[in-house]
Amino acid sequence: MFSMKQNKSELLSVVVPVFNESGSIIEFNKQLFDTLEKLGIETEVIYVDDGSLDDSIGNIKSLHEPNIKLVSLSRNFGKEIALSAGIAEAKGDAIIMIDADGQHPVELIPRFLDEWQKGSKVVIGVRTNEKVNSFFNTFSSRIFYKLFNLFSDQKLIPGSTDYRLIDRAVADEFKSMSEPDRMTRLLIDWIGFKRTYIKFKAKVRIHGKPTYSKKLLLKLALDSIVSMTQAPLYLFAYLGIFISILSGIIGFIIFLEQIFLNDPLNWNFTGTALLGILIIFLVGIVLMSQGIMSLYIAKIFNQSKGRPLYVVDHERSVGIISKKIS
Repeated sequence: MFSMKQNKSELLSVVVPVFNESGSIIEFNKQLFDTLEKLGIETEVIYVDDGSLDDSIGNIKSLHEPNIKLVSLSRNFGKEIALSAGIAEAKGDAIIMIDADGQHPVELIPRFLDEWQKGSKVVIGVRTNEKVNSFFNTFSSRIFYKLFNLFSDQKLIPGSTDYRLIDRAVADEFKSMSEPDRMTRLLIDWIGFKRTYIKFKAKVRIHGKPTYSKKLLLKLALDSIVSMTQAPLYLFAYLGIFISILSGIIGFIIFLEQIFLNDPLNWNFTGTALLGILIIFLVGIVLMSQGIMSLYIAKIFNQSKGRPLYVVDHERSVGIISKKIS
């Protein structure tokens, strides 16, 4: 297990994104520090409030541990941006990302550190149980992993989560990435380095319901596929070639059967009907391909704006330094 004596001079940062988790913060923080205090190393816990509408900030400020920092974003930017803000603030030799809802078991942190001490630059938590999620989330998650792994050269392990440890070298490379539409785990996986996987069973939430809506989950999935692969663009190019060849073959067969053989199969195709079916089919393909291209163009447009990923409300933040990913 993790050796405390050999690591007293090292700093561990724990990044916790928060959005409307006022009912969970106190209990989660207690569980977290019960584990951290047993490690015997210096730690810092960075709560990143992502524009919460409840009293999450008040509950975080009521915590008494001296090594807690609060990064308060000026509005809701999304969990992926909140994680990026926390990584930008973290000063640790190793950084652990963990959710505040209690589903990620804090007692696994020593195992994460143990794998890091053995040389892994990235240690990834892989969820093995799906009962904690709704049927829709479970089904859509399976579809996402299948589609992403089909289209992308970069492969995702089903069940992999944001509950992970990254080394300082990985964090420094991550901070150099500026794309606004991001999925943290994909960017970390893209960076590379030696990695290890730790399986765990997700716990039941301490309080409340998940804040990620179906709309946000769908947007995150689309952003991930479009950001990490150009395969959809090639897919429609190949589809166009296939349609051209197939329509040519079908047209030749119909021409041969109708004109030269005098319709022995009694298909009774009229030219108008054939033309209408072909036009409807091709219009559908064109609209889908334009939709895919529009997603890529939108990403280029967002990137070209050059806006910062997030804005920090320094008046409501506690103990942070001026640092951001831009």
